[in-house]
Amino acid sequence: MALPRFAKLPAERRHRLIAAAAVEFAAKGYDGALLGAIAERSGMKKTSVYYYFADKADLCATVLEEAWRRLSAAARINLMTLTAETFWSSVEAVARENREMCSREPWLLEASKLLNRASLNPPGVTVLDEYREKRRAWEAAFIRRGQDLRAVRDDVPAELLATISLSARQAANLWLLDRMDVLSPDEIASLALHAFEIYRALLSQPDRFGHQAGEVSGGATGHTPSHKTPAV
Repeated sequence: MALPRFAKLPAERRHRLIAAAAVEFAAKGYDGALLGAIAERSGMKKTSVYYYFADKADLCATVLEEAWRRLSAAARINLMTLTAETFWSSVEAVARENREMCSREPWLLEASKLLNRASLNPPGVTVLDEYREKRRAWEAAFIRRGQDLRAVRDDVPAELLATISLSARQAANLWLLDRMDVLSPDEIASLALHAFEIYRALLSQPDRFGHQAGEVSGGATGHTPSHKTPAV
């Protein structure tokens, strides 16, 4: 993370450096990002970046932490206070607020791309691995809470649903984030709503979408299992 002296830097200069880093990391990935390019974009000298951060990993960790604090559902939703009635609406509200924040603050758009892509990178970069695990832990807790409330299907293991959930949300998020500069606000809102409906249908109890819970679609025998796979 940032060295203690970074906190003494004027807020505007801190923001400019973090914003420049978010753009560079989002565009080139961790390995391709250059501290010199970040320094130039922020109006600083490269030596100044090293004055506030020990290395590139520390700077990337600071960007990810700020993005996580501002954008993650984990930072804004208390899972234990959710009910069956508020489970999905709370998640949708966070997604809507994130789109609005990214529209108002372009650097957050880049930070969001970085946060979503962190989980797609192969293991090996410690700072990205940390956020991959944080995001997966949140996803697993989210799924388990949804299953407890009967808002999420429980006929397959929670671990599998967490994998599906994380992959679906990342794919939809990145598709929209990469097109926010070419789509109109109305198009973004409409597509985001449709993506959320698909995501919710993917995870919700099958009987809520016209199927019997546990029904095997397309089966030759029409056999319905008499048990549910326990959540893990």
